Amino acid sequence: MHISRHATHVTSEKHLLKYSYFLFIVLLAINPVHAQPSLLDQRVSLREHSIRLGDALRYLAQNAGATLSYNNSLLDTEQFIRINIQNQSLRNALTQLLGDKLADITVRGNVITLKLVPGRGRITGTVRLQGGEPLAYATVSVVGINKTETDSVGQYQLEDMVPGSYQLRVSYVGQLLSSREAEVTANRTTIVDFTVSRDSRNLEEVNVRGRSVVQEIRESGYNVNVVDMQKYANTTADVNQVLRQTTGITIRESGGMGSDFTFKINGLDAKIFIDGIPMENFGSSMGLNNIPVDMVERVEVYKGVVPAYLGSDAMGGAVDVITKRQSRQAIDASYSFGSFNTHRTALTANLRDQKTGLMLRANGYYNYSDNNYTMYSDPEYKVLLEVAKDGKFVPVDKARRFYDTYWSAMGELEVGMEKVKWADWFTVGLIYSKNKKQNQLGAAVNAIRAGNWTENDFLMPSARYVKDDLFTKGLYANLFASYSNNANDIRDTALYRYDWSGQWVNPLPPISRAPSYFKYRYNNYVFRANFNYDFNEERTQSINFNYNFDWNRQKVYDELAPPEKQDVSGLPSSLGRHILGLSWQGQWFSKKLISNLFGKYYGLSTDWTVDERRWNNQEKEVVGSVMDYSRFFGYYSAGVALRYRLSDDIGLKASAERGYNLPEMIGLYGDGQNHIPNYGLKPERSDNVNIGVFYNRFLGSHFLNIDGSMFYRDSKDYIGTRNAGGDYFQSFNMPGVRLRGINVEAHYGYKTKFDLAVNGSYESARDNWKYVDEEHGIVSITYGDQLPNRPWFYGGATANIGWDQVKRKDDRLQLTYNYQYTHWYYLTWSKLGRKDTKSVIPSQFIHSLIVTYSWLEQRYNLSLEARNLTDDRVYDNFRLQKPGRALYVKFRVSII
Repeated sequence: MHISRHATHVTSEKHLLKYSYFLFIVLLAINPVHAQPSLLDQRVSLREHSIRLGDALRYLAQNAGATLSYNNSLLDTEQFIRINIQNQSLRNALTQLLGDKLADITVRGNVITLKLVPGRGRITGTVRLQGGEPLAYATVSVVGINKTETDSVGQYQLEDMVPGSYQLRVSYVGQLLSSREAEVTANRTTIVDFTVSRDSRNLEEVNVRGRSVVQEIRESGYNVNVVDMQKYANTTADVNQVLRQTTGITIRESGGMGSDFTFKINGLDAKIFIDGIPMENFGSSMGLNNIPVDMVERVEVYKGVVPAYLGSDAMGGAVDVITKRQSRQAIDASYSFGSFNTHRTALTANLRDQKTGLMLRANGYYNYSDNNYTMYSDPEYKVLLEVAKDGKFVPVDKARRFYDTYWSAMGELEVGMEKVKWADWFTVGLIYSKNKKQNQLGAAVNAIRAGNWTENDFLMPSARYVKDDLFTKGLYANLFASYSNNANDIRDTALYRYDWSGQWVNPLPPISRAPSYFKYRYNNYVFRANFNYDFNEERTQSINFNYNFDWNRQKVYDELAPPEKQDVSGLPSSLGRHILGLSWQGQWFSKKLISNLFGKYYGLSTDWTVDERRWNNQEKEVVGSVMDYSRFFGYYSAGVALRYRLSDDIGLKASAERGYNLPEMIGLYGDGQNHIPNYGLKPERSDNVNIGVFYNRFLGSHFLNIDGSMFYRDSKDYIGTRNAGGDYFQSFNMPGVRLRGINVEAHYGYKTKFDLAVNGSYESARDNWKYVDEEHGIVSITYGDQLPNRPWFYGGATANIGWDQVKRKDDRLQLTYNYQYTHWYYLTWSKLGRKDTKSVIPSQFIHSLIVTYSWLEQRYNLSLEARNLTDDRVYDNFRLQKPGRALYVKFRVSII
């Protein structure tokens, strides 16, 4: 049996071999061994940095000896792409190039037919209330297909839409507000804007929350103003110039673009943040007087009591600059030029892949000005510009600044993921900035330094992570970490003193000045953690924990130090801050009452090394040594903020806190230029109380808002700034200061045609240190006197008139008028000296006018701006005059 089976198997193998030979011969006849591969297997190569998609397809086909056939309407052949295909089959090249747009490939002869998937389009636009105010948190939907929510500036975007006709609906809290038809075309963006009537039945609730983030924050328990920067996007202003129009804010600048400034809220120093991070950690190129309004979404100004989540030691208040972080593809670019050879360029870009969540955000700006404006003498107010003539100084009527050029540049890049499973926002970023500044003046109008300049380089990598419902529903986390390296070079090469003629003081005896060259090197570490937990879905009860760590180290190198002092060049000084905040927010009585209770801990450590050696005329050390010093302060504070809505239109708000203001690096260690150190500077403590009322009323197309508040501050060890003699300022502590004041603001609007805002502030800041010698009952001569060199009554107004469809259906012409007023104030203590000899800063009246023309739904904007139309004399610090009349032109493109 075994042999028989084997024989049968061998016979079967012989027959199989015969059939195999026959089949092999047939196959050779059909497809010879040396036949060419099919068209789709032909090898092709193409490498281009920028080429149209249609041109790339034609080149690849011709390279393979083929002709392509496809439906042009389903493919955007004009888009530019980057391609790198090296020795790949035509099939793989087409698949790589077209991706999921390619459904199938067929070949007939030398013609390759591409079957394409119909391209998708998108719908984008803005939802606004009558009057032009953006409507946030509204739902924009295509029923049963797609929906999204408007962001904080009322913008929305619906992605991946199949071409066709759709009915779009806008709703809020379940109520339909508006609907419109929309036509979607493949590979195109359709813009559909909505204007929602305020007369809808349930829009009273919209007016409470959905109207905008701006209004929502304004009506919180905190004494807060929110500036919607979208209104100023077409102006040539920086953030400082816009905030000057806000109640309770005083900004004191020493000159034009790039000049030093102090920022106070209701008379006390305020902390400034950029997206919740202290601005002092971003380098000198990213000050409020550099950041263009195009880059900013809104600015929140907290007066007195500051929310715990900011992690601030701000006692007078805080400013948080919220930059644009859109969740859509957008580009905003602008360029302006004008008086004093001033140029400003800004660019903001957002790119995002809807499917993967991969996003890229880029910001940048460049500022330049000669700052060569004219200065004027004013004998009535003891402002005299002097030149040397015939061996003495004589006054002149006017002179032009000649050594005050400034330029700055900043570039920021963030790459990361948005709206993915493990993160709502995760980015790593890099900021680089640089500036150069000529310093013509010190602390006085005739302190001319025509060889002094500074140059700054700043680099900061950072990481940010944001996630809602982290680990458990209702837990929100926001984490930020950064390291920065800041290099500041300060040089003075002038060997002689200058006057307003721009020449050396001559033939007076030459005043010899030794040149100087200092290198300041800063290293800074920042970590910020913010956690918020909502106890229910309605978010009526929540708890918030915030921790901020900030450590700065400074080293100063004297590049021209004599050999015997080179060993101590680079002595370190440092400042570290730990701030913890815990708060609980509750909403009661159908959300009529909102309460926020919070506590804070402030920890401050300072360390510095000082060369206290003294030398004789032979440059030999005779006394002293190099000393190390350190201090630590720890404080606890608590506060409360309340808001109660009496009706849909009227509400009350109140807040109280004991707060602390910790000294900054410049106050303690100086800046190497105009600000000298004060190592003994102490933290400032203040008891703050704020009471306010707000009224909002909508009457058809009319809108009226009135906001008023009163404040009280009892400050100990008040940190002020004084003239330290010659060219220098210094921070110092005043034992006690008591401040009271009122802020009032009113706003009226009619549709998008007209709006008017008026505001005013009154502040009484009095010396509250009664005894210079309490044991003997000696009363200070300035007790109860108004603090000198600070405005106490000021205000302003802004009016806008707009016309739509002037020459086109999609254009708008707008005229804006700004007015600012500052009442006169004493430069020195009012109780000291005779009234006719006291130095006074005069009352100031500033008028500005802006004309803006926009077209293609505000995609293109052209503005003409005239500042200080009447060429009024404007002073801030110690009678240092600011620019007079100036004209500017700005062109802005905004593509969403």
